[in-house]
Amino acid sequence: MVEVRVKKRLPKFNLNVSFKSEGLVTVLFAPSGSGKSLTLNCVAGVVKPDSGHIEVNGKVFYSSEEGINLKPQHRRVGFLFQDFALFPHLNVWANVTYGCRRRELANELLKLLQIEHLKEKLPSQLSGGQKQRVALARALAAEPELLLLDEPFSALHAGLKEELHREILRIIREFSLPTLLVTHDIDEAFELGDQVVVMDGGKTLAQGEPREIYLSPGSKRVAEILGHRCFIEATVCEVNGNQTVVKTAGGKRIKCRKGPFKRGEKVLVSVLPFSVALNPAQETNRLELKVKEVKLRRGTTQVTALFEGREVELHLPPSLLPNKLLEPGRVATFYLSPQLLPVLKEEP
Repeated sequence: MVEVRVKKRLPKFNLNVSFKSEGLVTVLFAPSGSGKSLTLNCVAGVVKPDSGHIEVNGKVFYSSEEGINLKPQHRRVGFLFQDFALFPHLNVWANVTYGCRRRELANELLKLLQIEHLKEKLPSQLSGGQKQRVALARALAAEPELLLLDEPFSALHAGLKEELHREILRIIREFSLPTLLVTHDIDEAFELGDQVVVMDGGKTLAQGEPREIYLSPGSKRVAEILGHRCFIEATVCEVNGNQTVVKTAGGKRIKCRKGPFKRGEKVLVSVLPFSVALNPAQETNRLELKVKEVKLRRGTTQVTALFEGREVELHLPPSLLPNKLLEPGRVATFYLSPQLLPVLKEEP
C-alpha cells in the first residue's frame, strides 16, 4: 500500500497531491508540468514537503503531524530516471553493485535481466535497452521497499518499449515491489498500471483502475487528459439501472454508460473512437454520419465524420478498406456501443 498526501509551495508552482493505492504499480499520469516528478522527489526524500504524509506498506517516510522525515537512504527507495543516470566511468558490474548490500543478489539480477555478459562494458558501449536494464538492476540491487520510475521509457523506440514493459512488469511481480511510475504516455499507463492517478496543475483530479477511469472519467478535464477528443452536448432524458439515455441538440436519443445523473440535466457525451461499428444490424443507437475523411493509420481505418456539425473520429478494422460506404461525402450508418459512451457532467 502506498499513501501520499503532500503539499509543497514553490515560487511558481503549488503541489497539492493526494492518493492511496493498494495496486502494485501506481501510475501518475498528467500533462508535462503537472508536478509528477516533484511528487516522486517528495516520496524519495529529495524534496521536503511543506506538510503531509507519505507511507509505504506501513512504514512512514514523512509525516508533518508526527514530525517524521526519514533521510533518503533510510527510505529504501529505488529510483529509475529517464536518462538512466549511470556512472559513465564505471563498468556495468560496478554500476550495479554501487551501494549493493549483497553481491550474490547483483549476480542474480544480471542473470534475470540477461545482461551478465555485459559486466565489463562501460555505459558508452551499451544500447538504450541495455542501459535501461543496467539501471533497473542497480535500482533493484539496493533491495528497495519502493521503486520509482520517472518516465524511463520516453527515449526508447516503440518495439524496445514494449519489450521492456514486459520485462519490468515481470520483475516487479516477481519481487512484489510497490512501484510509482510517472508517464504521459496513455498506452504505457494502461499497460503497466494497476491504478492510475490523474494529475493536473499540481492537483489530483481522479484515481481508479485503468479501464474504469478511462470509461468513467467523471469530468471533461480528466477525459481530455486521458485522450478523449469528441464531446457532444446533450440532455439526460432517462436513467435506469444500466444506462443513461440522452437527447442531443438535434433530437437524437443515444443510450450511454450509466452514471449519477438526473432527468433534464445538461451533460456531455464522449464519443470514443473505438465505440462504433459500421452498417450495424442493431436497431438502437444507430447514427447516420457524413464521412469527411478516411485514412489507414496505426493498423486501423481512421474515419472523420460529421454529427450535427461536429467532427467525430472513429476507428474501424483495416479490413474494411476499400469500402464504398466510407467514401468521403457519403452518409454511412454506425452503431454506438452504450457501454463505451461515457457521460460527463457539463462544466462551467
